[in-house]
Order: sequence, then structure tokens, then C-alpha cells
Amino acid sequence: MNFDVIKTLRLKVFVVIVCVTYALPALAEMQRLDDQELQGEIGQAGADFSLRLSLNHRSDYTFDTTVCSDLVYCRLGMSLNNRYHDGTQDTYDVNGVRTPSPTGRKQWLVFKGIQGTINIQQIALDGEDVVYGSTVQAAIKLGFTPTKPIEIRNFGFKSLSIETDTCTEANANCSVGVTNVPGYLTPATVYGGAGFDANNEKGFLGLNVNTNLSLTGSIKIFSCSSGHPRC
Repeated sequence: MNFDVIKTLRLKVFVVIVCVTYALPALAEMQRLDDQELQGEIGQAGADFSLRLSLNHRSDYTFDTTVCSDLVYCRLGMSLNNRYHDGTQDTYDVNGVRTPSPTGRKQWLVFKGIQGTINIQQIALDGEDVVYGSTVQAAIKLGFTPTKPIEIRNFGFKSLSIETDTCTEANANCSVGVTNVPGYLTPATVYGGAGFDANNEKGFLGLNVNTNLSLTGSIKIFSCSSGHPRC
């Protein structure tokens, strides 16, 4: 019986060696393709992907008061160039053209309590040729499925306000000093009571969007030359 086992093992090892020996020439047949040969090959495979963006939200799409325990750091501030609290530092030329001074206190448009979730359930990524005139141009194609809409949940901000830098130096123009507080970091002041704005930061406007955005069709992205009317 021992001899039979040895013979069986030898037979199995021989079969494995033969299989490997026959497989090696198949790998050796792989060859490089130059640009011309590669251009002649035709094949295509797309991909579907999804994307979910969430900002300052819990899993149930509500405002995350843990992440935003300090409301100052859940804001978006925008400041326009040369926009300051007054014009006392500005200069004018002989024609009356104003040159804004860079030394005033900046004013900020501050979006307070920013939040939102955007769930893109499916985008089809593919490739397709775009033909215009006699020109054929390769393009990236993005496709959408109307039965899988883009979900927008509780997207927006709680209040909007204009805030001004706070200065600690004597001239109050924020031209010097390192302890100045920019307007977008102005300490939070919330409404009291139990009404609609209770515990929300003070401001004059809010925005909240909840919707499903159903899209159909496709978007093609491609490079083009001066021969295309839109280039």
C-alpha cells in the first residue's frame, strides 16, 4: 500500500509539472504593441460609480451639534477685494478715481451653520467619439439614470450676516497688530426662546434644500481645436 501511495504522489507531481511546462510558453507569447498596433485595437468598458458628500451632518441628515459644538467653526466666510468698513483710508487721484486702502477693517459675508448631504447614486463613466464636421475627437462621457436621482438633503445654511473685523490696536483700522479677530470668527450670538430660530445664530436669511434631482442624458467632455465653433 505504501508503494501505491508513493506512485500516486509521483503521478500527481508529474501532472503538475507537465501543466506548468505547457503554461509557460503561453506567457512567453505576450508581445509589446507599438503605437500603431495599439491604435488598431478596439475595446471598451465603462464604469459606474457613486459619490456621497456630507458636511456637518449626522447619519439622519440633521445638523451635527457635536461636530459643531462651537458654531464659529461651522461657517463659510467670503470677503470681496478692497471692501472695508469705511473709506477714511482711501485716496483719490486728480480725476476723482478712488484707490481703496488696504488698511481698513474687512467686511465679510458669513454663511452660518452650513450643512448638507448630496448623494449621487450613480454616474456612468464611459468613452465616446464626438464628431463635428470631418473631425472625430475622443471624449469622456458621463451618463445619468433618471431612476437613480441625486438626493439633496437638508442642504444650505441657517443664517447669513455681514460681519466686520474686530481690531485691538489704538487706531482701530487693523493696519497693524497681531491680535485682530477676522469677521468670520466673530463670537456666535444665538436667538433665545422656543421659536423657529431658537438656538440658531442671528442673521437675516437662511436656506434649506431637500429634493431629488432626476437627470437623464449625458455630458461629454473633450478637447478641441480652433476648428470647432465653440472653441
